[in-house]
Amino acid sequence: MKRRSWIWFVASAILAIMAGILAIVALRIFPGPESAPAPPQQLVVVASQPIAADTLIRADQIALESRDEIVSGAATVVGDVLNKRTLRDFAVGEQILMQDIVDITAVISGVNPIPYSLDDDTIAVALPANDILSKWGAVLIGDRVDVLFTTDAILETPMYPQDLVDRGQQITVMERDQTMDNVSVLALQNLEVLQIIEEPTQQPEDPDAPAPPKNRALVLKIDPQDAVVLKYLRDSLSVLDLALRNPENETLFSVEPVNINYLVLRYGITLPQPLE
Repeated sequence: MKRRSWIWFVASAILAIMAGILAIVALRIFPGPESAPAPPQQLVVVASQPIAADTLIRADQIALESRDEIVSGAATVVGDVLNKRTLRDFAVGEQILMQDIVDITAVISGVNPIPYSLDDDTIAVALPANDILSKWGAVLIGDRVDVLFTTDAILETPMYPQDLVDRGQQITVMERDQTMDNVSVLALQNLEVLQIIEEPTQQPEDPDAPAPPKNRALVLKIDPQDAVVLKYLRDSLSVLDLALRNPENETLFSVEPVNINYLVLRYGITLPQPLE
């Protein structure tokens, strides 16, 4: 009886070992379901700085970033959002959604988009791109610019005459007629560049001749009164230059006009005394 129990015990142990071996082999041949891999990150266009509503998106305001989750309608190509007008504000790091920007030229086919960028109290004027920043491509659509000019001013009295006396410095003013003097002024400030236009291409008489350079102009968003000032400056043959500013800087600077007297005062210029 004991012998039979011992035989059953050995047989059970052998069966258990064989079952374990078969289970290991089965797992190797038929592996269980693996955990799903993490979804790959995708590139999406995000705001690299705050972007206000109703502005044209510039290259320095956006960036491509990898994100695990992409919001429905998010832009994935930078070119799809450049120079598009925003319909709402975007915070830093926020994904740019195609439904929140608009390309007026695509929406209003055959219609000039510039008027749709204007407010009730602004108009658009063209300024020839004759200054260095504009001619050499440093001014882009969406930039903000200030206008400086130099002109011949007819003065009833010299500029800054009393300061020359009050400072008590050894400064000699040139003995000349200062009723006609060059004056430089920062005149118009914080103008938005809506568009950059070129004159139509003209077919040269000689087809083998190189095409002449095209004249370019900046279309500026401007207050009507400032537009009249700009018109006068252009027609009076004043020398105009543009200065770029940070588009987020809306400060109106208080700048004094500059003529020869200003330079004498600021830098303490002492003119040589005549020989006796």
